[in-house]
Amino acid sequence: MPAAELTVERFPTWSTRARRLAAPRVHWVSLGAEYDIAHLTRLWQLIMRFRLESLPDDGHVMWQIADALRGRRGDAVRIREGIVSIDRRHLKDFRDQIDWLWDHLADEHGEQRYQFSRDVGDFVRIESEQPPITDLEDARRAIDIIKALDDLLADNVTKLWEDA
Repeated sequence: MPAAELTVERFPTWSTRARRLAAPRVHWVSLGAEYDIAHLTRLWQLIMRFRLESLPDDGHVMWQIADALRGRRGDAVRIREGIVSIDRRHLKDFRDQIDWLWDHLADEHGEQRYQFSRDVGDFVRIESEQPPITDLEDARRAIDIIKALDDLLADNVTKLWEDA
């Protein structure tokens, strides 16, 4: 009988069989104030109405941010105490869209599209240029927010390099 006891001890007990696997750990990256991220998201959605060729898929992180700002719950975005955070696994997609937004705003409101008016005392858009999708003040504010985000996003991106 002692041999049978050793064999039985090798099988897992019910307490270890019943243990559930732990949920995967999520690392959250804080993006900034809800007000600022809402401004970027609103501009991004406005531009996407006119740039359908750049429209991302339904489950993209920018859509999840827009949904979270409307009060819907998602697995990649959370808002706590007015701070928007995203799952680190979605950071590259977010950064790509922010870079795309930066490029669009820089092209749409570039220096080549404005001239200084002495009558107004400020830069005005050249009349022959196509009218912009976004307002100049909204674009300037978005550029300031993106500049503030750049340092944060650069710290959270894995950098790969080759040994020479």
